[in-house]
Amino acid sequence: MLATPEERMYADVLDLLLAVFESEFGYFGYISSDADLVCPSMTRNIFPACQVPDKDLVFRRANWGGLWGRILTERRSLIKNELHQVPMGHLPIFRSFGTPIVYRGELIGQFHFANRATDYTDDDVRLLERTCEFIAPVLNARLRHDEEQHKRARLQEELVVTNLQLRNKVEELERLNAALIDREERMIELKRELARLKGAPKE
Repeated sequence: MLATPEERMYADVLDLLLAVFESEFGYFGYISSDADLVCPSMTRNIFPACQVPDKDLVFRRANWGGLWGRILTERRSLIKNELHQVPMGHLPIFRSFGTPIVYRGELIGQFHFANRATDYTDDDVRLLERTCEFIAPVLNARLRHDEEQHKRARLQEELVVTNLQLRNKVEELERLNAALIDREERMIELKRELARLKGAPKE
């Protein structure tokens, strides 16, 4: 799942913060160009344990909900030190907290942690908020770079398709031209034959 150096970095940062906040579960997510939450890094044992069907690393904006969804939509840190209501098959969540990652007023990501043995506190929130402030410009630069790379890749794909279409059109015109030349040559040959027959002596 962690295929790139950036994704491995996210996993390493997540592991570090899991230890700092003494949490069983957690995730890091960033906001895609489609305004969805993409989670390249979750607690490494969370997916095998979670039995929710069709779980994915992309959480569509329309499906944001619960405490983590409120953190994203309200763009503020929240704590819930009580049992969470979760979908059937979801890992039980006894307490959790999270913080949005915001850069120059734009929501670009989130950290969320859950299931510490003791309640999360305002001190935890302040520490995570400082961490997100530090990470925000780095993450923003990474996201902008990825967007440019994706745009270039799409343009390259479009160029390949356009070139292929152009080549097909040229080949079609060449075939049409060859057919017209062949027709013209046949007409010339027919005219010669008619002229020959016309000028031939009658028997």
